[in-house]
Amino acid sequence: MFNETKFILIMATTKLKSAFLVVRVTDKTRTKFHNKAQKHGNPSEVLREIVEAFNDDRLTIQPPVNRKESLYHVS
Repeated sequence: MFNETKFILIMATTKLKSAFLVVRVTDKTRTKFHNKAQKHGNPSEVLREIVEAFNDDRLTIQPPVNRKESLYHVS
């Protein structure tokens, strides 16, 4: 009975995820991200937290020295 109650509680508090974000990067970039992300958890969880932090205005992206003008509109 305890296990059934625990399972129901977990299911009730977990958000269902049904959408995907897909981005193409080089193998080197992916490997570096996975290696670094694994220090903080599953790479998918880290990426999800980055997206949620960006949406919640908890993440600020600083333009690099060599800007990609299409991404950083600075007057």
